[in-house]
Amino acid sequence: MIVIIDADYNEEIGKAHIAGIVAETIFDEKEKMVVTAISDEIGEYIPGQFYKRELKSVELIIARLEVSQIELIVVDGYADFGTDKLALGAYVFEKYRIPVIGIGKNKYEGCKVPETEVYRGDSKKPLYVTCKGIPLAEAKEMVEKMAGEYRLPYLVKYADSKARDWSI
Repeated sequence: MIVIIDADYNEEIGKAHIAGIVAETIFDEKEKMVVTAISDEIGEYIPGQFYKRELKSVELIIARLEVSQIELIVVDGYADFGTDKLALGAYVFEKYRIPVIGIGKNKYEGCKVPETEVYRGDSKKPLYVTCKGIPLAEAKEMVEKMAGEYRLPYLVKYADSKARDWSI
């Protein structure tokens, strides 16, 4: 089982709405289950320290799943910076010892991992893929082959839209 996690933050009320999209494999075209949570603990957004804001959200979703069944976690952001500074995915990997793929929608200049770009569909704008616990080439190939014809793979986009849907 894999889980793709994303969060949406409402600064006015000081809460985050988090969605975890569960699928059998990273290549699935449809989710098996959607898990959501609301967090009262949101930190300030600090570039390069995204984990301070997002780690609690990831932990809330993982806590609602059978951890021993999870083979891969996908996070919105970076899993590795290629420096001594830990990225969100590195913290997740250290805690759960489950491979993590980070999919960044925007380039972070502090990332020193070479060749992280993945182009999907007809998009001229890349995704920035980093990982912990699996080889980078394998992670990039997985993201490249995920279901969906657009820049963002279907399950990643679905996680984003479910996180933004506060009605669930």
